[in-house]
Amino acid sequence: MLEFKNALLSLGFEVDAQKLNVNELANIRAPSILLVLPPENLEGGWAPPFAHYVVLWPLDKQRVRILDYPRESVVFSVDYLIRDLRSAGITNIPVLLCSNQGLAN
Repeated sequence: MLEFKNALLSLGFEVDAQKLNVNELANIRAPSILLVLPPENLEGGWAPPFAHYVVLWPLDKQRVRILDYPRESVVFSVDYLIRDLRSAGITNIPVLLCSNQGLAN
């Protein structure tokens, strides 16, 4: 994630790296890069053995767009996204919160 953070900073974005509980995703109001890690303690289930990056783009308080190239972007309700991550056993997610406040218009 450090490479992403440095790249975003070099482009003029303000970046805040945090580790959020999945419930805190509902409070994100800035475009963000999420690092979805396999669950740590998944009993009897299957999870991919690798990490996966997606971009979360808040549309409003109830909906987010997920960008996961090369797939088409999809819109989910925040509640659905949180339920889906919890059901997969994912509880904490490293996040890069991005802001373009530092960019010249």
